[in-house]
Amino acid sequence: MIDYKKLYTETKNLSVLLVEDFEPLRREMSEVLEDLFEKVIVASDGSEALALYQTMIEEDDRVDLVISDIQMPIMDGVILTEKIRELNPDQVVIILSAYTDSKYLIKFINMGISKFLTKPIQQEELFETLYTESKTVQKLKRKSTKIVTISFGDDYVWNSATRVLKYNDKLIELTKHELLLLEFFLARQEHMCNGHDIIDYFYHKNIEINEKNIRNLVFKLRKKIPEKCIVSIYGLGYKFTL
Repeated sequence: MIDYKKLYTETKNLSVLLVEDFEPLRREMSEVLEDLFEKVIVASDGSEALALYQTMIEEDDRVDLVISDIQMPIMDGVILTEKIRELNPDQVVIILSAYTDSKYLIKFINMGISKFLTKPIQQEELFETLYTESKTVQKLKRKSTKIVTISFGDDYVWNSATRVLKYNDKLIELTKHELLLLEFFLARQEHMCNGHDIIDYFYHKNIEINEKNIRNLVFKLRKKIPEKCIVSIYGLGYKFTL
């Protein structure tokens, strides 16, 4: 079985669109995906999913992976996949299929879709598929993304393309929330940031946090980077400096 940390290394900076009309499965899968991916978008049918996908394209945002059921109301997974492929021929799509859906599979194969997860979904199979497809996406992203490295001093180096922090060439493990907080600070170097700024940033990542969460996150992050990088200014907030 794929190790969770190994999987998270490939998924942590990716977005995923989950399309599933069965609410219990949709909720269960979204909870799993939210621990792995930077951004999780959820839809209950193909029509809703297509609207969300089009909006993200218009906003110059990306959907790295699409995970879709086949049989859904309003618009099924076949039509959804066809329309998504019209917008982005290279879009990676993973299909959730029941045994009774075999008549649809040839249509997906003709569209170049060969990634299928059979219901009921097994965690081992899910993780294996997510790892394989996320690794493919990451290879494509690395080819098209300019790599920027930032030195924190004291032999700490940040790679913006892979979102990896190293100390003396050794990987520093960051949780999802620590990673997001670090990227928040890096984008606002030498700027005063208060708790409301951080709460708003996490809110737009579909994560709810409060002032106590922020203090705990800052405390934990300080232990993984040079402590002098994050300066607390009483009554005002934080300033990140290199």
